[in-house]
Amino acid sequence: MKLRKLEYKDVDNVLSWMHDETINQFFLNDFKNFTENDVKKFIDNCDKDFKNIHYACTDEDDNYLGTISLKNIDTKNKNAEYAISFCKFAHGTGVSRFATKEILKIAFEKLNLEKVYLNVLVENERANCFYKKIGFIFEGKFKNHVLVNGIFKDLNWYRLLKDEYFKMTNF
Repeated sequence: MKLRKLEYKDVDNVLSWMHDETINQFFLNDFKNFTENDVKKFIDNCDKDFKNIHYACTDEDDNYLGTISLKNIDTKNKNAEYAISFCKFAHGTGVSRFATKEILKIAFEKLNLEKVYLNVLVENERANCFYKKIGFIFEGKFKNHVLVNGIFKDLNWYRLLKDEYFKMTNF
């Protein structure tokens, strides 16, 4: 497995997770209406955007498995938001752990960030378990924080500080 830039050849698999209701039901963005052109525009903008970095995670044959990102990179305050999404066929394969390890290495060792944070819907049990297992630390719950399909939802917030990262042994 490896991380690389997103490419046009990834579009169909990106759309597969965007259009998969079992996956996108937990996203705050409405990806279900994204088109091939929307994904291509996103890929084109990746190189122009200095506040966000997005990588494709691929298998040994360079087939796209998912996307992992650091968003809202704040160089003054030395923090960024972690985001991840993988195709259904990649779930349970260990690729999310690999990609997370690599993106955290970039965050703390290359970008010298102090903190990586994320938020996730409380009801997304699978993701909440994954983040805890990886080593993210639960910071709190924001009640009725986002409106999803006309229903207010709660968000769990997690963090990982640089010193916590360097003490991690579960990778």
